[in-house]
This record gives sequence, C-alpha cells and structure tokens, in this order.
Amino acid sequence: MSILSPPEGGWQAVTFDLWNTLLTSVPGGLEIRRRHWQEVIDERKLDIPAELLWGVLSILPDRFETEWRAGRHYGPERALEECFVAFGDRLEGGDHQALADAFDFASYQLRVMSVPDAADVLSAVARSGVAVGIISDTNLAIGRHLRTYLDEHGILEHVAFAAFSDEVGVYKPDPAIFRAAMDGLGIDDPTTIVHVGDLKRTDVAGARAMGMGTVRFRGALDDLEDGAEADHVIDCLADLSGLFPELVAGP
Repeated sequence: MSILSPPEGGWQAVTFDLWNTLLTSVPGGLEIRRRHWQEVIDERKLDIPAELLWGVLSILPDRFETEWRAGRHYGPERALEECFVAFGDRLEGGDHQALADAFDFASYQLRVMSVPDAADVLSAVARSGVAVGIISDTNLAIGRHLRTYLDEHGILEHVAFAAFSDEVGVYKPDPAIFRAAMDGLGIDDPTTIVHVGDLKRTDVAGARAMGMGTVRFRGALDDLEDGAEADHVIDCLADLSGLFPELVAGP
C-alpha cells in the first residue's frame, strides 16, 4: 500500500535512476571490450596472450562492485590504470593510448535496451509540466556514453537534467549527487521531488535522506537486499499513472 502523497502544490519533479529503471544492459559487455582490445593487440603486435587479456578484463566487474559499495569512485580511468599495471612492460609508446581509445569506443557499442514504456512515461511527465531528471551511478560506461543510449531510445529529449556519478564525483546514496540534480533542475525543496529507482541502498535510502518521495521500480530487477522499503513499489513504469495521475495524463 502506498504511503506517498503529493505535497501541497503538487510535485515539481520526478527523478529516475538509469540502469534497471530506464535502460537495461544485455550481457556481453566484457566480450565487446575484449574484441576491441584484441584488434589493437593484433594491429600493434603486442605480446598479450588471450588468457592474460581475458583474465585482466574479467576482474573489472568485481572491482567495480567492491569500490561502488565502499563509495569509492571506480570508472574507466582507474580500470585502465589497473589493466595497464597487469600488462606491465608488454606496453610501450602509444600502446596505452590506443588501448584507452578502444576501451572508450567499446563503451558506445554495448547492447542496451529500453525498459518498456520508459520514453512514453517520461514524455507524459514532461508534458504535464513536471520536470524530469536522472540521478545515476556510472561504471565503465560514463555519462557521455549513457546520454547516447538515452538518445537512441527516445528518452533523452524528455530529460531536463541528468546527474551522473562520474560527473558529480560521488555515488548514490551520497547527498551530493541528489543536490546536483536539484540544482540542475532549479528546485530548492526536496519534498516536491519523487525519485524512482530499483535499489534500496542507493535510490531509496539516498532519496529518503534528502526528504524526497521514493518509488522502487522492480520491473527489471527486484532488489532483495535488506534495507528500508520505498514509499511505493511498482512493477512497470506505466504504474506511475495510478500513483500520480496528474503527472502522466495524456494531452
């Protein structure tokens, strides 16, 4: 049962998490990065055997998970530094930059899908006069990559401001990333904002600590970790129409 009710004067903004709320990533990202790095290795005739290449890449998800949970930012720069240390003196001259460029290019080649109704719901919210924002943690694909995917799926055009962790410098639930979104949206009162996301530890806890309303979306990934539940839980984004009919009513 929902315990979320609009403030006097109504909601001014709805902010959304990105991964598993608006977009989902199809497995295979590491293989895409491996393929692009293998091309560089072959072109430059580097002495990096396949088992070393895959071994280095395969630890990156666990490294991100560890650092993310500890609140220490881990993006492509740190990942590349660690990979290059592992490759050691097998790299020289322009090898580092060639691999870095291929790693960056691979971040634009990931297989990304839109959560059903995402573009339609955000369009309807924006048409209603309520500002739409994104508050998202990033990993090896950062804000400039993610804006491309949002644009490809017809979502970006409805977003007034996006706060990505690589651009703000902190992960959720740090209040700084929520404040960055508020500043970008031009809203001073957090109680007039609803945040929609999939994770209790980052989305629900972070937004609630700011005084925002909280909605947990479990349609792509149901977070079973311990933690305080959101004010409202939905299984599809279109369910926001039942909770906030004034937000997503059609023209």
